[in-house]
Amino acid sequence: MLFEHLIYSTAIAIIAGMLWYKRTGRDPSWIIIASAYAPDFDIVAGELLKKVDLNILTNGSPIVHGDFHNMASLLLFATAAGLVLRVAGMRFVDSFLFGGIREEAQVF
Repeated sequence: MLFEHLIYSTAIAIIAGMLWYKRTGRDPSWIIIASAYAPDFDIVAGELLKKVDLNILTNGSPIVHGDFHNMASLLLFATAAGLVLRVAGMRFVDSFLFGGIREEAQVF
């Protein structure tokens, strides 16, 4: 299941990268591949928080796989990726868009 994330992230990155490169001359498609497993952080987040005795609850239950597969986490991740990569010298719009494309593929 997790290997599929890498496969379809690469396929989406190729298509989005070609279209974006043709339009702007820049290719930030590596962001899609680099963040292939970002939505699945909820697999380990619940366990890590339990180990440090933090009982973080979502809808009255501890964090489980699937909790980060929603639009709120999409916007949060895309914004964080945009801000972090802006410090590294990339345009915010490029990194926000490609971080969002990756997350949106996971949500759907």
